[in-house]
Amino acid sequence: MNQIIKLLAPAALAPAALAALLVACAPAAPPPPAATPETAASSAPAPMAKPVIADPWAVATVEGVKVSAGYMTVSNPGDINDRLVSASSPAAGKTELHIMETADGVMKMRMAGDGIATPAGGTVNLAPGGAHLMFLDLPAALKDGTTIPVTLTFEKAGSIEVQFAVRPRTAADKSADHAKH
Repeated sequence: MNQIIKLLAPAALAPAALAALLVACAPAAPPPPAATPETAASSAPAPMAKPVIADPWAVATVEGVKVSAGYMTVSNPGDINDRLVSASSPAAGKTELHIMETADGVMKMRMAGDGIATPAGGTVNLAPGGAHLMFLDLPAALKDGTTIPVTLTFEKAGSIEVQFAVRPRTAADKSADHAKH
């Protein structure tokens, strides 16, 4: 039996030795071409354009009032639709996105559960009587002439920091709020 094993062992090793020899003698694969600025730019995804925020402001409050609203104009200069999905501020215990809807002739405010769309190349106004931010559980009054920091988070563009000017509502703001009732 030992003699049979001695005879078969070299035959069993021959295919493995031949494969190792072929791999060792095969020409090396050429290296991948080096990236040039042109190919690197064309293969990298285009960066998401940051939204442009204009005239961000919050309604001034008096002591004891625990809610306020925030308004602004959001422009999306990019070519990809985006969505404002949340906002936060250390000036409020909680910040929510709200929209106004009219149902059966009655205007109702509700949370914008899926955020506020910011279409590619478009502009969205968050204004009295329409979509807006709600600052809830205010620990202190929002004083006219001050600013509050607000972080706006977009689905694709990410987060941006914005300073909201605090100012009183004007007669025009108040009439816009009630024009849709």
